[in-house]
Amino acid sequence: MPRRKIGRLSKRNRIEARAKQALEAKLPQCFIIARGNVGKTVKNLTMDFRKVMEPNTASKLKQTKRNKIKDFIAVAGLLNVTHLVIFSETSVGVYLKVCRLPHGPTLTFRINNFARSKDVLSRARKQNVFSVQCVIGPCFMTNLQPAEGDLHLQLSAKMFLDMFPTITPNQIKVESIQRCCLINYDFEEEIFDFRHYSIRVVPVGISKAVKKLTKKKLPDLSNFSDISEFMNNAGVLSESEAEDNPSSQVTVDVKVPWKKLKQQQSSVRLSELGPRMTLKLLKIEEGLLEGKVLYNCNVKKTDEEKLQLEKKIRLKKQLKLKRKKEQEQHIEAKKKKQDEHKKKCLEGMGFIKNEKDNQEKIEEQNTDGWEDVEDDDAQYYRDEVGEEPDADLFNKPGGTKKRRLGGDGSFRKKFKSSDKNEKKDENLTFSKDKEGKNKFERKDVKKSAVKTKLKKEKLKGKKKLHGRKLGKKSKKNH
Repeated sequence: MPRRKIGRLSKRNRIEARAKQALEAKLPQCFIIARGNVGKTVKNLTMDFRKVMEPNTASKLKQTKRNKIKDFIAVAGLLNVTHLVIFSETSVGVYLKVCRLPHGPTLTFRINNFARSKDVLSRARKQNVFSVQCVIGPCFMTNLQPAEGDLHLQLSAKMFLDMFPTITPNQIKVESIQRCCLINYDFEEEIFDFRHYSIRVVPVGISKAVKKLTKKKLPDLSNFSDISEFMNNAGVLSESEAEDNPSSQVTVDVKVPWKKLKQQQSSVRLSELGPRMTLKLLKIEEGLLEGKVLYNCNVKKTDEEKLQLEKKIRLKKQLKLKRKKEQEQHIEAKKKKQDEHKKKCLEGMGFIKNEKDNQEKIEEQNTDGWEDVEDDDAQYYRDEVGEEPDADLFNKPGGTKKRRLGGDGSFRKKFKSSDKNEKKDENLTFSKDKEGKNKFERKDVKKSAVKTKLKKEKLKGKKKLHGRKLGKKSKKNH
């Protein structure tokens, strides 16, 4: 069969797929898990936060009590995971930890208040929730900047910015941005407010009645005698739909379901999806859930105290290394003692001696007593027979052969046993067939064969009785 040519569409799809893979490798990914003894509310909160971070998270990630943080770190490198978000609960409250993989730093927050997305949507008048919203990651907005303010605020701002994908306005389509995450920091109370919204673009300067008519599904006009009544009554705005601020107005290409309108002024509307959280930053650690404490909201230390703490941390690491080495040495010493004890036990039982004796015997048979000796067949013939051999008898080219040496150094040779010493079988007879071939027979076998023939001749005319042996008379006949 000739090879089929690849079409233009398949080539284009492949190129697009490769470009997507390259982009996905650069995008930030995160694992969101719950650790420890956690209630149902906190588990549901973790699931809501996974929906916020979609599609750049493992939304169906399963974990067990046996799973440790080392397991997630080991897998993170293969899957290009950059962040780890951990929810935990204690008797004091609920905590959130944001870690940068694989080496840190780690930010720990206390969750003062939170509301699930289910509760937020139940209070909304219109729920703007669509399945297409989670195809592209949310847009991130904050009042913090990574180059301004205190060091702990700069670090937290950079951590949050790295968690969400960067948006380039020239490349991305405006229609694809359908969600946004907002983190607002209150400088007076030192609290972070987390919100999650869906974005809608609504044209400005159009009455409510006209908006209804522009939709694909027409409104019910049965209660109105004329369309002018509908336009006058439906055009009245409610209190919640007052005119927007001019600052929130943008010029965008507005799309109606079946046609595209020209560029016009439109307002951006946000409807909350949830969850809500109010966070307080407690601690920043240098490593992954451990290491030097860079910031603590409750405890403030001087430079000298910080140096002392660093020294203590170094000493602890050195002690750990020493203990590991000592443990390895102890394990090796224990193994040696066990091997020695095992050998002594086997020697006492006699296993090792028998093994040694067997090995020595095998080595003696294989190696000892064998030498490469040149055979002189003519001299051997003279010694044994006492005559000179013929000239043509030992002319064949011969090589070196191995011979077994005796205790005196003389050669050993096996001889066939003489016929005199062999015991002859008396019952064995020799005869010839009609064709002239030799035949050996035993006398006792012949006798038994003759007896069986005679018995058969006697019983030729007699009938065989059912269930009885031949030759025995029945009792009824007597």
